[in-house]
Amino acid sequence: MLEKYYQGLTDDPRDVRVDLHVNSNASDGTWSPEELVSHVKGAGIRIFALTDHNSVDNVASTYAMAREQGIFFIPGVEIDSVYKGYTYHILGLGIDAGSSGLRSLLKEQEEKMEMRDKRAIAYLETRYPQVSAEEYDCYVDDRSRGGWKSLNYCIDKKLCSNYREFFALFPEDSPLSEPPGFYPAEEVISVIKKAGGCAVLAHPGASFYNPDYRAVLSDMLRLGIQGVECYHIENGEEITRYALEFCAAHGLLITGGSDCHGTFVRERRLGNPDVRLSDLVL
Repeated sequence: MLEKYYQGLTDDPRDVRVDLHVNSNASDGTWSPEELVSHVKGAGIRIFALTDHNSVDNVASTYAMAREQGIFFIPGVEIDSVYKGYTYHILGLGIDAGSSGLRSLLKEQEEKMEMRDKRAIAYLETRYPQVSAEEYDCYVDDRSRGGWKSLNYCIDKKLCSNYREFFALFPEDSPLSEPPGFYPAEEVISVIKKAGGCAVLAHPGASFYNPDYRAVLSDMLRLGIQGVECYHIENGEEITRYALEFCAAHGLLITGGSDCHGTFVRERRLGNPDVRLSDLVL
């Protein structure tokens, strides 16, 4: 299904490094397309996918630069979705970034997240004198810092120094804990397919998913998922093993990636875990 993106590759699949989950500064990563491709090449990765959160803004420019460097590129996206009260990330690999249906969904998702962030800043304004909702509206975020606007605003206001401390500012009944109205997982999967992509469940071991990963995989299969990101640092050995067996039993794609955000999340580095083309089913 995704082989067309690396046609012409003649290397031994056991030697080909692959990273199918990478973020740029179009979402919460720190690297521009040029920086990203440079780092990918430096890491010896031959095939990679750009999967920004709810954005395809850097897909075209990243593809052009990857092509210049002789690196095989898969256009992608990572979309937030909801199912049974939990948020799930769905990767769309091989998508048509110009799809009107996809772009419409992403635009709406972005607007909902912006409104939630505004409510979160208004909440902080009632508790911290240095916070101003009016000032926040005029605040210009530097995308090279990674993260997101409300996080960087709070860092500049000395309320936190990283994203973990940012979330700690908000109790469970605060606006940040309210679901921003993401699309249902089934609808996200459908939109990805209509955009010509493969819908893949990202990191089934994520801490914010339903901890019953077996139930999650079964539910997502029923909703139309086409693959699972079996290799990811948040999965752990048990989840990786089960996900691989699950994909083999149901004929699903097997993918893997670092979830690298440049320097924003430092423990997520390009090529970690070390995934080879021979490990995957694409």
